[in-house]
Amino acid sequence: MSHLHPMIILAAACTIYQASANAQNNEDHSRVWLNVQWDIRYLLYVTTETRQKEWQLLAKEKNANDGKEEKHHVYLDAMALVKKNAVFATPQSSNIATALITFDHQGRVTSDVALSGFTGKRTVLDYLVLMRDSAPAEKPYSLLHWSQGIPGNMTFGPGPCTMLDILRYEDDWRRGRYPGDFGCREWTAQLFNDERPYIDVTTYTKRGNFIGEFVGWSRFKDAPKPIIGMNGKTWFCLHECPAGEQPGSINDIQAWARKHNYPVPVPPLYQPEYPDKNYRDDINELNHD
Repeated sequence: MSHLHPMIILAAACTIYQASANAQNNEDHSRVWLNVQWDIRYLLYVTTETRQKEWQLLAKEKNANDGKEEKHHVYLDAMALVKKNAVFATPQSSNIATALITFDHQGRVTSDVALSGFTGKRTVLDYLVLMRDSAPAEKPYSLLHWSQGIPGNMTFGPGPCTMLDILRYEDDWRRGRYPGDFGCREWTAQLFNDERPYIDVTTYTKRGNFIGEFVGWSRFKDAPKPIIGMNGKTWFCLHECPAGEQPGSINDIQAWARKHNYPVPVPPLYQPEYPDKNYRDDINELNHD
């Protein structure tokens, strides 16, 4: 994924520069919360076990450098706080790691002792951040960007997305390679579709299927949906498995589907399913506003 790093860094730098410019104009919106009800029940971070370790190391290093050598981040990186909650061992493929953050209706974190005393907030800059309740003057920890989706289209937005997702839907995205073609738009579209009994997070390719890198979520009003995906030759249920089943491998996906009266997962016609090119007119209209 090294070919993505310069682009991600540039995008992040632009965001930080804009927020810093606002601060210099005495209009620092980085700690101004939107007066909206918190409706995110959970955030689920999914990647390989190796990448999850890299996430934490990079986040801790970034946070440690804040304030040094004139490096002043708008937000600290919340990945330094998030711990993996499960690893899914996959024969002849990369192990998948998940990290889960759950919230109550007030946005208070309920899932992790290490995050006890943190509350989720949404800023006017459309970022989801964590604030330490006991130290409101401290710098917030950035979780995700709150994407409004495409103007006039509620199929896959609004919802939380990452910098990686911004790249995932652009024209020059390298399809079929890690970190995968399943992202925040695909997740949200399946979440919003009441006719789908589960969310399939598989990246389907001719060279083999895998579970890539993305962040999923759910609202309090959403019925629990099993999160399933195929990594290598193994199907897994990653979260909110049906009928009290524990997360883990699914030995026979067809038998599993019959058992729960679900349709068998089928690949979409193409991935990513919601690239920017399919909404060019709407995006251009938004950019001209």
